[in-house]
Amino acid sequence: MAEMRELVLGGEGLIGSTLVRELTNRGHHVTSLDLQNGCDLRYVDDQPFHDCDRVWFLAWDTGGAKYLEAADQQHQQYRNNSELCLRVFDALYQTKKPFLFTTSQLAGLPNAYGTTKLMAWHWTANLGGKVARLWNVYGWEQPTIKSHVVTDLVLSGLKGQVRCMTQGTEQRRFLYKTDCVDALIRLFDSEQDSAEIAAGEWVSIRQVAEEVARQLNVETHFGSIKGSEFLIDPVEPLSGWVPRVPLNAGIASVIEDARRYLGR
Repeated sequence: MAEMRELVLGGEGLIGSTLVRELTNRGHHVTSLDLQNGCDLRYVDDQPFHDCDRVWFLAWDTGGAKYLEAADQQHQQYRNNSELCLRVFDALYQTKKPFLFTTSQLAGLPNAYGTTKLMAWHWTANLGGKVARLWNVYGWEQPTIKSHVVTDLVLSGLKGQVRCMTQGTEQRRFLYKTDCVDALIRLFDSEQDSAEIAAGEWVSIRQVAEEVARQLNVETHFGSIKGSEFLIDPVEPLSGWVPRVPLNAGIASVIEDARRYLGR
């Protein structure tokens, strides 16, 4: 494919930073706009949209279950994501640029994340954009209230014991970040308008915790809380794509990145 001017909204996040790196490696000119590099997309002007060939809409107020389900975070998530949608979708409407939006397996759940993701999914379809629906993408993240479970389990394991707040019976379809980015690029370059992107099987958080503990040669501890899960299977696959990174290899990569972050 010829060199393209790519605009990645949320280009410093887990998926976005991986996408920026891959697009750059493929010879494209990439602009990343993200809160982490000083751009609040709720107030961005239209110029970056005029200056690109296509747009990747990954930016969102999101995080792991401990953040998405926190009662004291719901109002701010509603506000942040609604304001983000209003500005970005208006810019996309005005400039008519082709774009891809990433929604979620959790779209439609009765919380701030699920409600706003569903709204944006329908808004994307109305404007003629592409939609990628993602399941449980993971990789190393800087630890914050928004970091996801694999990062949290690895960090606890590096302290001497893998600690899980829940019983660990809840299930996920964990997809490593490079597999996700490969699928997103394939979708945008394809004739498909939408696709559901997930790993091939459900695994429990307990299985993940035990694999982290095995690789670190430490013990596990599980809490008494029953974790949440939303067991909906993907039904609209991306043609010609299958994930390549097995869970044990992805966890090993997170451990390696965590050790580098901690200076070990």
